[in-house]
Amino acid sequence: MKRLLTFLLIFLSSSSTLTLRADIKQGEKIYTEMCVLCHGLAGEGWDWEKKAAKPPVPVPNLKEVIPERSDEYLQAVIKEGGRAVGLSEFMPALGFNLSDLEIQHLISFLRSLNQKTQEEGALLKKHQSGQVKHLVYSPLPEWNGFGQFSSFIQPVLFKGASASNRFNYYFSKSKYFDINNWQESILLAHQQDVGNSPGNQRIGGFFPHAITLGDFNSDGNTDFAVPASASQTLTVLISGNSGDIISNQHLHVGEGPTWVTSTDLNQDGHLDLVTTNTGAGSLSLYYGNGKGDFNGRTDIEDIHGPSCVVAGDFNNDGIADLAVAQAGISKVVVLTNDSTGLPKKSYTVDVERGPHIMDGVDLNLDGIPDLVVGSLGSHTLSIILAKGDGEFKEANLVKTGRFPHYRTYGDWNGDGNLDLAVVVAGEESIEVYRGDGLGNFKMLSRHETGVNPHGLTSGDFNQDGNLDLAVSNRTSGGITIFLGKGNGNFENTSSIYTGNDGIAIANGDFDGDGAIDLAMVSASSHSLLFYRGDGKGGFNPW
Repeated sequence: MKRLLTFLLIFLSSSSTLTLRADIKQGEKIYTEMCVLCHGLAGEGWDWEKKAAKPPVPVPNLKEVIPERSDEYLQAVIKEGGRAVGLSEFMPALGFNLSDLEIQHLISFLRSLNQKTQEEGALLKKHQSGQVKHLVYSPLPEWNGFGQFSSFIQPVLFKGASASNRFNYYFSKSKYFDINNWQESILLAHQQDVGNSPGNQRIGGFFPHAITLGDFNSDGNTDFAVPASASQTLTVLISGNSGDIISNQHLHVGEGPTWVTSTDLNQDGHLDLVTTNTGAGSLSLYYGNGKGDFNGRTDIEDIHGPSCVVAGDFNNDGIADLAVAQAGISKVVVLTNDSTGLPKKSYTVDVERGPHIMDGVDLNLDGIPDLVVGSLGSHTLSIILAKGDGEFKEANLVKTGRFPHYRTYGDWNGDGNLDLAVVVAGEESIEVYRGDGLGNFKMLSRHETGVNPHGLTSGDFNQDGNLDLAVSNRTSGGITIFLGKGNGNFENTSSIYTGNDGIAIANGDFDGDGAIDLAMVSASSHSLLFYRGDGKGGFNPW
């Protein structure tokens, strides 16, 4: 009996210690870094009535669902992703990014979002007893060719008749939706009807996340590669002479692909593709044959929460190397390539907490690409200049607004130095910085965008010799155009309403008419959408 009491005292003491170690403030910090952009500042999820661009799957209100879930359940979801508990793969596995203790911090914060746990948490139980009628739940059985999406629909609660009518209103707009057989058609209803025009291209994967351009079949036309983070696929779209997509193929990659870049790894003169697989903690490499086909998949393992990869000849040996942002350990790992075409990990560079998007760009014009790393956790840009021998100097930090996302570069003020512009999602704006050619940047101006801006690209849209900017807004569903004046200032001249959430955006003369066009990745419609430029700064759906 004495031994039993001793064991119980030790167990209770350990349990209390674990509870006490959970820090709500630390959990709030982690939530702000990794969860807020999808779940909202207060865990409210996506309000379907107020958001112009709908998410690809319903994002639940955490205040309603958290009280119903055990700590063990939440630990599994956060660490291993939605698939671990039979929910959507849209919820990524964060185990590569967070330690078990950090997950406990996050759970403690989630539980603090709402103290009315019994009242709101009982809603799901009421549904189980038949008291609540409007609960839409999946996974659904495989249906035609869309079975790959069947596990991606999460539980979502529609409270009351008005909510049910709202549900009917949104989904009855889809030509695929059958109000009398919604259980089989809701899956297709989540795939917005973007039309059948050549400018609306379904990528064939769920939740496309990024885009890279390149001539993959050596015909002189721009082609596209788009990773779908919830489908473990990379879609390659081949364009024809008029800019229309003439073929596509789907490459299987590791779990949770969030980024893709193209480069010639094996020095055969053809572009290869590299994806970061955040869920798998790996890179997937595919080697191109110059005819639009890719093969010879090779995975590089043990990459901690890879969020972005860039290619560049960092050691000046004429062979493309790789640099990978590792969100899990707040480091950039450099992979040095050789004649084998298989880059190998060589060393790491420390960056600020929560590295997200990284660029490889020659800031000081010495012929060697430098690195610019945006960190969501610290709201900073790490400017890391290359030494030319494969190593990098200590990072120079630039403080930005909240949640820096995509960036673009150009000489905004005509002084011969590269400047940069960065999207700051938490400020609903872009910030423009003047560069001095030595890796130092000073803010020039800030310009308001739509709600939750993400993507950013630059080009001379109105053909006046000055670089302009285009910003894709994820939540308000549009593209904001800023025309450059050549002195570092920009004028907000127009907005394109798309009705789709813009994750990433790129530009080029895709149809060969001499005017710059835009290509935008939309998660909610699982598509790559094109907008034809008129050469005067205006754009229209393709």
